[in-house]
Amino acid sequence: MLAGFVTFEGIDGSGKTTVSHLVLEKLRSRGHSVFLTSEPTSGWLGDLVRRGIQEDVNAITESFLFLADRSVHIGQIRSHLEKGELVLCDRYADSTFAYQGARLVGVLPDPIRFLQNASRGWLLSPDLTILLRVSPELGMNRIKGRPMKIRFEDLGLLRRVAANYDRLARSRRFAVLDGARSAQVVSEDAVSTIERRLARRGRT
Repeated sequence: MLAGFVTFEGIDGSGKTTVSHLVLEKLRSRGHSVFLTSEPTSGWLGDLVRRGIQEDVNAITESFLFLADRSVHIGQIRSHLEKGELVLCDRYADSTFAYQGARLVGVLPDPIRFLQNASRGWLLSPDLTILLRVSPELGMNRIKGRPMKIRFEDLGLLRRVAANYDRLARSRRFAVLDGARSAQVVSEDAVSTIERRLARRGRT
């Protein structure tokens, strides 16, 4: 049985929500005990995050709303890990580093480092982070039919976010997959990556 903490990351339009649900189904069909969660959460702090985005709060306030939501979310994640389950999460800390890191440009000298330092000591680190890489142009094309747009769905911002993800993906924790392919193909690739990485982790 696979166990561990796997996060899915990518810019808007990368397909990570669809892929993470497909991965959940595929892994469960293979007999694994899997829990899927996401950020912002469905709790009251997650609601505050969404309200902050809707009301266009400043970038520092927005960043700390995400951190507060995550600090509670980690308890839920740990509870499933302690049961020996595999936890999948659609967006996690790297989303904050990439997105709020882009928003904080011009406000702080090194936004990603600031956010990472603010998370140090209490953040639960994933065993594996799967980054679905697509071009910002493809991401924008995929989300153009959404009925409501938020400020994150802007080509200039997505380019900065994508660059931040590329910086973060230098970590060995990351596996970068081509998100331009069909969700079915990407999900199969993700399942293979999870099985390979977590099985290797279990032997060490």
